[in-house]
This record gives sequence, structure tokens and C-alpha cells, in this order.
Amino acid sequence: MVLKHKESPGKGSTKFVGKMQDWAKVAGELQGEDLKQKIYDNTLLGILGEIKGKHVLDYGGGPAVIAARMKMMGADTHLYDINEKFLEIAGQKLGQENVHPDVSNILNGTFDVVTCNLVVCIVPEAEVVRIAKNIKEALASEGVAYVGFCNPRICKVRRSLIDIRHKSDYKYEDNHTYRKTKKEGGYDIDELHRPIGWYNGVFDAVGLRREGLLFTQEYEIAKGRLISDFVIFKLTKGVD
Repeated sequence: MVLKHKESPGKGSTKFVGKMQDWAKVAGELQGEDLKQKIYDNTLLGILGEIKGKHVLDYGGGPAVIAARMKMMGADTHLYDINEKFLEIAGQKLGQENVHPDVSNILNGTFDVVTCNLVVCIVPEAEVVRIAKNIKEALASEGVAYVGFCNPRICKVRRSLIDIRHKSDYKYEDNHTYRKTKKEGGYDIDELHRPIGWYNGVFDAVGLRREGLLFTQEYEIAKGRLISDFVIFKLTKGVD
């Protein structure tokens, strides 16, 4: 796929997602983000490779956009989320028995693959740590986790193919909250920026070992300037 950047003023925001329960308001928009699916979802699913017959968990999987595709690839797919609307939609796609509203319902040490997609960049720092611990616990001994989120290295890029980032005076090294407008769906979110090194520290602290740092396909936004919208950590269990 060839990605082309086109400068656009956007259509303006019609909804604001500020709290976790607000995400239910954009359930339809999330399922219709075609460009995001091409850029992020296709990259992730390509990285996963052959998952037929594998025991897979999508952690914070929302309305099962990615999970449903993993199920189509033949995986025994489970999903965890806290949003009731998302759980209802996910249950229709995956079967209610494969949808978990409470992390305590997840069988620890059983999953060959755990994915966590675009979640850790919208939750507080303490929650990122908790998520990392839960992912480690869910993984089988030889399991692999993939944690993806918006690429913090493009924090000074005002417009990409998928987002319009509102002005911020913070530096890359600073943990901070910033506002962005999603071009697909036209809604606003508050996202939390942390440098990649900060995430490295969290994963190290909970015993997840980084096996790779992967970026989605680059494209040009200005003459000679290439960007990549998303980063995906490939992680395994470290030695306790």
C-alpha cells in the first residue's frame, strides 16, 4: 500500500472523548476507521503471522475490530474490555463466552498471543503499569505480546493522515496530555504522550522483555520528511 499525505483542514469535532466511558459514544466511528485499519491493523496482523489455532487475547479490545479479524484468521480469540457497549458488540462478533468484563476472568499463563492496541496512550501512568502486569500474567511461558500506540516521536507533527494535533508547547521528553482530532469520525480525544524510553522502563520493571520495536509504514508529509503514525512493541516474558 502506498500512503499519500494530503493536507486537510478537517471537518471539525462533533464529539469529545474525555473519560473511558465516553468511548461508547464513538463505537460506530471506531468500526468505520478504514484508513486507520489499513495503516495500523493490517501492520499488526501481518506481524502476527500464522495464528490459526492459537489462544489469543485482545486486551482493551473495544468493539472487537481487530479481534474479529484474528478470529477470521483461525485464532481462538478472547477479548477483555471494561466498556459495556463494547462488550456487547464484541460478544456478537466473538461469542459472549469469549468476552471478559473483568480481568480476573482471564486465565493467567494461557495465551500464546496478547495484543493491546491504542490503549496505553489514553490511560494514566499507573494504569499503564497495571496493564503491563496483566499482560505478562496472561501470557503463556512462550507467549508474545504486541502493545501498539500512536508514535510519540511525531509529537510535533500537527497534521498526519489520520490526526490533527492541537498545539502543545511540551517537549518530546515531557510526559503530558494533548488534544487531537481524529479525521475519521471527526471526534476529539485527550491523549497522553510519553517518550518511548518511558514505556521501556515500565516493561522492564514488570518483567516484560522487548524483542522488537516496530513502526507502521512511513509516508512523506513535507519534502524529505517521513513519518510513521504508530509504534508496536513486541514483548515476551522476562526471567523472574
